[in-house]
Amino acid sequence: MIEVKKEGVLFTKTDLEFENEGVFNPAVMREGDSVHLFYRAVREGNHSSIGYCRLDGPLTLAERWDKPFMIPEFEYELHGNVDNIVFPTGTALFGNTLFIYYGAADTHVACASISLSALTAESLSYTAKDGK
Repeated sequence: MIEVKKEGVLFTKTDLEFENEGVFNPAVMREGDSVHLFYRAVREGNHSSIGYCRLDGPLTLAERWDKPFMIPEFEYELHGNVDNIVFPTGTALFGNTLFIYYGAADTHVACASISLSALTAESLSYTAKDGK
């Protein structure tokens, strides 16, 4: 068996409504020394959205949003084997566009995209607005 060093917990659920039941299933994208991490955030009633945080290096939490990055909105996200569920499964960067692949209502695989400049701008405005 190979030896794997477990680095420990990076973050855990909070009392915020959108993630008060759990956080898991991260999908990551590295950009220089930053790691953008999109994770499944579960609130009471097993409703899932996608949360966002950014790490400095592989292990240091630098920023974590207190609102969801993405919520179920469309029919294919709202109704399926499990209603009101979106969760990240992977990412791919093409040029300046980050594609986020995600599960929807435990029935579909879907894709969302955002430009890195838009994500960075939102991050900067979010940080400035909140004074963090």
